[in-house]
Amino acid sequence: MQIKISMYFAPYPLKHQGTMRTLLNTLSLIAVTSSAAFAQTEVKKTLAVLDFDVRNYAVDAQQLIDKATIELIQINKFEIIDKYDIEYISKRDKVDLKGCYSKICLEDIGKRLKCDYLLTGSYDLLGDRVAVTVRLYDVAKGSFTESASRVYLNIPQQNLTMMEVAIKDLLAVPNDENLIKKLTISEEYESALNNPETSVINNNGPRLGITAVVGPSASILMAAPSGGGFGYSIPALTSFGYQFEQVFVNSGDFQALFEFIPLIAGLEYGRVIPSANVLMGMRNSRTGWEFAIGPNFTTTVTGEGYLDGNNFILKGSAGYNPLGKEVITRLDSRGDLAVSTGLVFGFGKTFKSGKMNFPVNLFVITPGRGDSWRIGTSVGFNIVRKKTPSFAPATLKPRPLEPSGSGASVNRITIQ
Repeated sequence: MQIKISMYFAPYPLKHQGTMRTLLNTLSLIAVTSSAAFAQTEVKKTLAVLDFDVRNYAVDAQQLIDKATIELIQINKFEIIDKYDIEYISKRDKVDLKGCYSKICLEDIGKRLKCDYLLTGSYDLLGDRVAVTVRLYDVAKGSFTESASRVYLNIPQQNLTMMEVAIKDLLAVPNDENLIKKLTISEEYESALNNPETSVINNNGPRLGITAVVGPSASILMAAPSGGGFGYSIPALTSFGYQFEQVFVNSGDFQALFEFIPLIAGLEYGRVIPSANVLMGMRNSRTGWEFAIGPNFTTTVTGEGYLDGNNFILKGSAGYNPLGKEVITRLDSRGDLAVSTGLVFGFGKTFKSGKMNFPVNLFVITPGRGDSWRIGTSVGFNIVRKKTPSFAPATLKPRPLEPSGSGASVNRITIQ
C-alpha cells in the first residue's frame, strides 16, 4: 500500500524558505514511517494442513498432521488455518477431509476453507525404507507448486522426526546433517537413535594411573641400589599419559574399539619409564562398561646373573662364578636397558556427569622380561562435544537446497 501526498505551495518569500524546508522534512518523515508501518503489517498467505496418504505405511496420520502444523508455525512463513476451523468447515459442509489427495479434491477444499495453500503428502514403504513426500498445493493456480521427498530408514519411532525434516526441506530451511545421517544410514541410526537417551561414548583424553608390582620384583624395587635394587618406598609407580581411541564398529548398544595409550611412569622416583598399550575392546554405550585386551610395551632395566643367598651376583661383576648356579634374568638397576612385553587385560566403566565422561579402569599385565605381575588402575576425563545444528531463519523466498552431505539427497521441486 502506498501513500501519495500532493501539495501545491505558492511562492514564499526568501525569509520563509527555512520554514518550508522544515515542513517538507516533517512530511517526508511521516510518509516513510507510514510506508514502514504498512510493510510490517503485510498479510501472510494462509495455509491449511490436510491429510497424509499412509495407506502403504502403518503410521498415525493425525500425528503427522499435528507435527507438520507445529513445524509450520515455528517457521512462521504462513498463517496456518486452525484445525478447529477445518473441523467446523468439514461438519458444516458435510465433507470428509480424510483421503483428500487429488487436485480436484484439493481445489474444492481450498475454496471452502478460503485459503491460499494446502499441504498434503504421503508415507510410502519401499522395501526396508520409507519415502516421505510433502507437497504444497496453490489453490489459486490449481496445481502443486512445491514438493520435497526423501527416502529414510524404516524407523517407526522416528516418523515425526521425518516429518520435521520434510517440512524444512519443502520450505528450504536448513536441516541438521547429522540428524539426516541418523535417519538415512543404518549404522548411524544403530549407534545413536536406537538409544536416544544414550550418547555414544568417546574417551579420548588424559589418563592418570598407579601400577603396583607383585611377586619377586616387588622386593627388588624396594631394595637398595647398591645391591641392584631401585630404592622405591613402595612397589608401585604413578603414570601419566593420554588415551587415543577409535570406534571402528558401532551398532546398537555396543562399540568395538581400538585404543592406543602411551604413558610415562616413575617420575616420583626421578626416573622416566615410557610404556605403551595397544588394545582392542568392546564397550556398552548404555551402561558404560567395557573390556579390552592387547600388548603392553615397557622399558625396563634387567641384568643376567645368579642368586647367592639373598645377593644377586650380576654377570661381569667381581667374583662372578655361575658354575652350579641357575642363571636368571631379573630386574636390576645395575643392568642394561631393555624392552619388556606383556599382555594387558583391562576392564572398567565410564561415569557421566553432564557433558563430562570419567572413565575408571582396572588392569592386569602378565609378567614380561625380568618382571612380575603388575596390577593397577587408571582414571581420566573428557568433555563430550556435539555439533550444534545451524538452523537459519526462514525467508519469504526459499533458497534451493544443496544435496545432503551424507549422500541421502532430498528431491525438491518448485513449479513456477
